Formats: sequence, C-alpha cells, structure tokens
Amino acid sequence: MVDNDDFDVLIQTCINNPIAIGLAASLLQEAGIPYFVMDQNSTAQQESGNCFGWWNVRVPKEREAETREILQNVEDSK
Repeated sequence: MVDNDDFDVLIQTCINNPIAIGLAASLLQEAGIPYFVMDQNSTAQQESGNCFGWWNVRVPKEREAETREILQNVEDSK
C-alpha cells in the first residue's frame, strides 16, 4: 500500500472531458502507477487563467516521467 506522503509530485493537465479522464485513469491503473486525484475545480485553478476543469493528479516522484507521458498522450488524442 502506498502512503499519502509518497504522492509528492503534482501534475496539472488540461484534461476535462469525462471520457478522457476515464481513459487517463484506466491507463494509469494499467501501468500500475499509484495516483491521487486532486480537486479539479479549485479556486486556485480558476484564478490561474489556465484551462478550467483541470484533472490534476499527485504521483510518486519515481513515476513522474511515465505519468506525464501517459497524460500527454491522452491530451494529444483530443
């Protein structure tokens, strides 16, 4: 079991479509990457001027590169 302290990298995405979110979650699970979904509609995100409805995830540092690649592939498939 992974301790919450192990989720030390926050990855912000522009994934906001429910189907794309489901695909991203499935791909992370298939890859065996533990992740924790952050609030996708936080005030900080709304004030940032970036994509509204981001699907943000926290992952362990050692899985960051692999996670970023998976999430980028989902974003690119739009």
